[in-house]
Amino acid sequence: MVAFVRSFPPDPKVDAENFHHKQAEYEAAYHRTGEPFVLYEALLHAGAAEQLTPDWLVTAVGNAIMGNRTKDTAERFKERDRHVQRYRCVRDLRKKGYAWSDALNLAAAKLEATNAAGMPSTIEKSYMRVKHDLELAGRESEYFFLVARSDPTVVPVCVSQTKSGETTVNGVIQPPKRSEGDPIINQTVEPPIVGLTVGGYYRASDH
Repeated sequence: MVAFVRSFPPDPKVDAENFHHKQAEYEAAYHRTGEPFVLYEALLHAGAAEQLTPDWLVTAVGNAIMGNRTKDTAERFKERDRHVQRYRCVRDLRKKGYAWSDALNLAAAKLEATNAAGMPSTIEKSYMRVKHDLELAGRESEYFFLVARSDPTVVPVCVSQTKSGETTVNGVIQPPKRSEGDPIINQTVEPPIVGLTVGGYYRASDH
């Protein structure tokens, strides 16, 4: 268990200095030993202190996670990503009004120069695979993260609020709503505020 002892009487400046001093100790210990447990304890310490995770810790944890991925895990991710690229390409073409067969052929041509290339039949299988899994499993789908990561303002949509009251859509913080009379700086189109939507763009004519 990792605890963070706050100053008394409360002094945010002193607490921040104590936090960064302790994190510097963790950083030095990790560079000396390469021990993953140091990273785990540093994360617990940041959580207990209610401070932002330091850049060194984010980088170190990310490198540790990615470095420990097996070849099979990495290949499964690449395969899911290929399915999602094909799905998104066909979906976007269908939204532009292209007929089903035309969308498949155009997607095959568009993806030819990438690792997601494939014959129209392969692209169709990927499209149906991702589409059906999203409709059946929603945010529990194995493809949800990759689709949301690529399209943060396109369905499927997962809306939540941060502790400070900011609205997030698929993890992306949305700008505050403009009050009447405020100058228009940027005009954005936000998705509907719903818990989860997976079929807003689905057409009955799709296979």
